[in-house]
Amino acid sequence: MKILSTLAFGTLFSLSLAPQLGAAPQFGQGRERNQGRERVCVYQDIQYQGWEQCYSAGDEIPNLDRRNNAISAIRIFGRARVTVYEDTNFRGRSEEFSSDVPDLGRRSLSGSKSWSDHIQSLRVSDNNSGPFGNNAPIFGGGQPNRNPGRQLDDGVCVYDRQDFQGRSQCWGPGENLSDLARVGNWSDRISSIRVFGRSVAVLYRDIGFRGQSITVDRDIPDLGRVSGQGFRNWDRQASSLEVENERGRGRSGRGRF
Repeated sequence: MKILSTLAFGTLFSLSLAPQLGAAPQFGQGRERNQGRERVCVYQDIQYQGWEQCYSAGDEIPNLDRRNNAISAIRIFGRARVTVYEDTNFRGRSEEFSSDVPDLGRRSLSGSKSWSDHIQSLRVSDNNSGPFGNNAPIFGGGQPNRNPGRQLDDGVCVYDRQDFQGRSQCWGPGENLSDLARVGNWSDRISSIRVFGRSVAVLYRDIGFRGQSITVDRDIPDLGRVSGQGFRNWDRQASSLEVENERGRGRSGRGRF
């Protein structure tokens, strides 16, 4: 009987340890409780090696402290996505990732610089809450989103300063703004732009969708670095704007960034 009891106790003890054998990720808001939900994990080395730190949708980390400039890979779970920033407090150049990145050294930041070891702050969101997280964006008419249940998966936001700073306003697919001066006084004031989901923004130099144009299908932290269509740059050059709901649709003769 003692032998059987000892064996039974040993079996139960082994089973009790089994869930602990796998290394549970360290989450931004506590350990283990968010496993299986939307989350993002970052790693010290490429191919998801080295230390691991995980964050849940809704986490905002203005300063990665000892992990500043030390992230080399990112894994995405569920419908999560992460926006990473070059500087602390969500400043500097940024980029959004919605799929695994085993080697950030292959993702260009600027010039010869890559995102590897160049992240100092980040925000995690999920597709269920839309690209704007829990903050209801302001749409074309200047009215807040009055339908919280609506998924804001597509749209664009413009900013009057570089790096997505300063005054901002957002519009959804299908919005045609023929004169930005009449919509929040945005004519010749857009310096950076963010694009969400499958949307594209078409910027025109003149009102009424006339003049030189350029199609934007990704985040641009500084339109002053975008040239083409006869312009040295596109900073504060747009006078009208269209938001389309499918990337790659485009119109013939239009520039694309």
